[in-house]
Amino acid sequence: MLSNLINGQVLRETILFAFIGLVVLTLIPFGSVTPFPFAFAAIGMFALAMIAGLLFGEPRQAGWVFSVALFLLVVLTGWTFVQTVELPANWLANPAWSAARELAGVQYAAISVEPADTLASILWVALPFVTFLTGLVLCDTDQRARKVLASLGLTAGVIAVFSLIQFSMFPNVLIVIEKHAYLDSLTAVFVNRNTAATFLGVGTLLMMTLVRDIARSYSNHPPGEPGRNVLLLRVWIYILLLCACFTALMLSRSRAGIFATFVAALIYFPWLVISWNSSRRQMRRTPRWRSIVKLLSAMTFVVLLLSMFAGQAILRAQQRRLEDDDRFCILPGIWRAISDHWVTGTGLGTFRTVFSAYRDPACGIFGIFDRAHNFYLEGFLGLGIIFPIAAIIAFSVLVRVFWRGLAQRRRLRHYVLLGLAATVLVALHAAVDFSLQIPGFAVFFAAFLSAVVAISLGRNGSEAERQYVRPVDGR
Repeated sequence: MLSNLINGQVLRETILFAFIGLVVLTLIPFGSVTPFPFAFAAIGMFALAMIAGLLFGEPRQAGWVFSVALFLLVVLTGWTFVQTVELPANWLANPAWSAARELAGVQYAAISVEPADTLASILWVALPFVTFLTGLVLCDTDQRARKVLASLGLTAGVIAVFSLIQFSMFPNVLIVIEKHAYLDSLTAVFVNRNTAATFLGVGTLLMMTLVRDIARSYSNHPPGEPGRNVLLLRVWIYILLLCACFTALMLSRSRAGIFATFVAALIYFPWLVISWNSSRRQMRRTPRWRSIVKLLSAMTFVVLLLSMFAGQAILRAQQRRLEDDDRFCILPGIWRAISDHWVTGTGLGTFRTVFSAYRDPACGIFGIFDRAHNFYLEGFLGLGIIFPIAAIIAFSVLVRVFWRGLAQRRRLRHYVLLGLAATVLVALHAAVDFSLQIPGFAVFFAAFLSAVVAISLGRNGSEAERQYVRPVDGR
């Protein structure tokens, strides 16, 4: 029986290692926006999901979140498929098919104006959902969830270091190819600086957490005991990676990405400062005035840091006002398109085709808008009323998860705040960018969410935690 338990532990650890490795591999080749890396990521993640599901089943602590996510996956992918099917008597078919029938004799008619593109988009929706579900299954203890978060944070730090070296020495090269866009901005392993900023913003929050944890471990380690020097070395390495993430974020020159990270830091950093000395063994309440001073000092530090190092992004904001930004100029046209198709949508992945008929000539004739630069509006246009309903359900679930985590977790409460702050960062930036539509980042953030959700819903003293986690790492 003991051998079976050990083998089960080794097997779960092996699958978790493969899961983390696949998430990292999905990031590196330009966020897997090209067909071959995306296909490799999808096949690998679906295979891992099937193996993990068959071996370990539905997660116990996060079972209801798993069920809701699975339900949303089935509904969204099912509706996307329905958009490509020719319904009886042209029911709900897009009016564009009537014109195609008159002009070219086309007999096919569906909700989507491009059924093939919509059908292909099912995988783009399913991949992050499957990643999240797989992460929930594998992160059955706090230890494993923290291992996922630590791996993601270190990955972001290493990518930031690589990006800084490449940007300083070879600014016209992106990984191994010639860089054609955003030559004045650091884009990490992505083509777009805004996606890089979202990734580096989340990476900065993750590295703040790792620095906090390792610094506390070092301060609690008895002097003279073996391993203290190793902890000190890790502290400095983590601080270096944190500085690399922050510096790379500033060099991205993404106005929205830096602002969203600033808002997230205002949520998260003051809590780290206030709770630095908190411990289950030391429940002495600190004076209220001292906590307020710490809070105000931390917030002031974040503001000063932004004003000192975000000069390039601030200069871009001053030189190019919002009304001069093409992303905001096209918003009225997107709203008109949505108002014409708000019930059924025009088909997922059809924005480029549909929007051309609604584009305002006043926005200029240059450039082709492949995306809406607004995750919510493009989802609404593509999927119809189902998308905002699904988005509300998803945000409601996360709010409930974080609320429960804040109420029940103590020692690991900062991980709950980490999840909340990163979600705010990504949600804010998604209103003016399409980072969540880049497979590499979507998979990265889905894995991140699965780990913080598992920690938020973790029950103190559960059998799994007692088995795998040392007493000092408890609730």
